[in-house]
Amino acid sequence: MRKFYLFAITLTLAARLNFTGYTCYAAEPVHTVHIELYGETQDDGKNQTCGTRITSPFAELRYTARDEKNNFGILLGTRNLVKQAPVEIKYGNLSYSGSLSKLNSPELSNGTSPFTTSILTPLCVTASLPGYSSFTKPESYFFQAKLNHITKSPLSFTINMSLLPENSYPVFSTLISNKFFSNQLTLSASCTAGKFIFEGADSSSWLLSSPWYAGGEMFCSLFQFSTGYKRKSTGSGIQASFMTAFYETPFGPFTNVYRADLKLSIKQADFFASAFLNSFEDTLTSSEKSMDPEAQFKAGLVTKTPFLSKNANLWYIKFGLNAYTKINLTGTTHPLRINTGLQLSADLTTLAFSVSADGRMSSQKPEDFPQAIEQNGLSFQLKNSWYFKSFNPALALTLSKDSYKISLNVANNSKQKISGTCTLNISTKDEKIEKKLTTSISCRYNLKTITLVGKLSATLE
Repeated sequence: MRKFYLFAITLTLAARLNFTGYTCYAAEPVHTVHIELYGETQDDGKNQTCGTRITSPFAELRYTARDEKNNFGILLGTRNLVKQAPVEIKYGNLSYSGSLSKLNSPELSNGTSPFTTSILTPLCVTASLPGYSSFTKPESYFFQAKLNHITKSPLSFTINMSLLPENSYPVFSTLISNKFFSNQLTLSASCTAGKFIFEGADSSSWLLSSPWYAGGEMFCSLFQFSTGYKRKSTGSGIQASFMTAFYETPFGPFTNVYRADLKLSIKQADFFASAFLNSFEDTLTSSEKSMDPEAQFKAGLVTKTPFLSKNANLWYIKFGLNAYTKINLTGTTHPLRINTGLQLSADLTTLAFSVSADGRMSSQKPEDFPQAIEQNGLSFQLKNSWYFKSFNPALALTLSKDSYKISLNVANNSKQKISGTCTLNISTKDEKIEKKLTTSISCRYNLKTITLVGKLSATLE
């Protein structure tokens, strides 16, 4: 491994000398090797970063160093050799997502965007090689095999295995999907299971609401199912998803949580609803996250209506509205969030305005229905983007009770790319005014076989 580090450092010496965020790599022919050199220095001259990325049709290697920190990643794959049954092996400081994120945190999302429908989609565990800014992930192994379209029907099957240093046993996951009736009906299912190490709660937890428990290994599993039907002639359809997770706990038998999603599409409108339930008081997820007994609900709609202006230009109006709440089954206060917004878009511009209202519902007893609603705060967001022939400017403004944020982005559309970003954050929390200005400029210079990318950034407080 030391030889590998020395080899990667040798390749990145040029990126560390007089460059700030420069990247060089070859063009995109199928059977060539791509070399990317990266170097970055902050405006104060500290935290210098250098990195290397070497990509070939069957392998990829990444290495990054920042002061005394470093990360690396190796990918070996047969995707360009055997497309119907590709195999992939990864090793290094990998980042994991997909079904493992759902197993770690199975609750609903309480985001502020009114224009998205957060419907559950079955996934397996996914792993990605480290980037140039992440130095916190431990070394791990990842193996994956896919079987794509090996039968007459569009059947897709994925199986993978993850070896994490914090677990003594591997984590397995599978994903199977198939389509029927001229690809109008889709059925998908996935399963993720493994043993996870719990560090345990120390004696100080006796003074808190959570009980003490010893460390050990607990078995956790996640099952996801989805079915969807969409008519090709009208675009209307329906999608239903179900998820359940089982967690072994140090307090007794298994606990389990449930989630169900439903989405109905009718012409230019989407209606969706999601529900989550945890009825156990001692639920610990695979990431040792403690969950209280709770029921979560989220529902909303998104519509998109086209119309012609006086100049015969085609415009679209998008309207979004959703509401989220979490009912604490053993408490008397329950958070509530409502998001709504309008978006106007055309070939030349997009203008969006959204509002988020936070509040809470309360009741006298946990078993009583909430009787009062109290508003905690409002936040407003305005976004405006323009698409000119030579450049694309964009402006975003976010206002809330204790903070203000203004962001401006400008990018040109020529072969040689130049883009700039300027963001101003103002915080007025606890009657103290804090200001932070972040600016950056990126340049992309395209040659015949090499592309140079440079980035320079500064922060003022």
